Amino acid sequence: MKIFKLTSFAAIAAIMLLGLCTASCDEERDLVVIEGNIPIKTSTLYIVGDATPAAWDINNPVLLTVSAEDPLVFIYEGNLTKGEMKAYLTPGNWESPCVRPMTAGSPISKANIDKEPFQLYSGGEDLKWSVKDSGNYRLVFDLRNWTLSTTYLGL
Repeated sequence: MKIFKLTSFAAIAAIMLLGLCTASCDEERDLVVIEGNIPIKTSTLYIVGDATPAAWDINNPVLLTVSAEDPLVFIYEGNLTKGEMKAYLTPGNWESPCVRPMTAGSPISKANIDKEPFQLYSGGEDLKWSVKDSGNYRLVFDLRNWTLSTTYLGL
């Protein structure tokens, strides 16, 4: 006759498996489906790129201002030059999550943008916005609804 000795890990695993097998249907819960995007929870948002005053310095990107009405809305009001840009939740690391357009080269220009969808991503294809017209802009990143709105303010 063989006697099996259970290690503590094996004993715990066996008890957990037994518990799963004997769980009652009374403990089941309804599946909750969340429609749309889950808000991006952060207290900071930065822009970086040759179109911004920070250029491509990920260690010193431009910090956006938090809206007084909604802590998940970030605003930049200032100069942008022709070039590219994207936004990061934290400075100092190119691999950290970034806010970027849905397609490469999405234009920012004198033609205002109203609630254009964006994506949050880390790694992968390097998508950026393309500033077509130099000048002063108001950029509004809505992290609750995952949209960017722009207003060209002139030179």
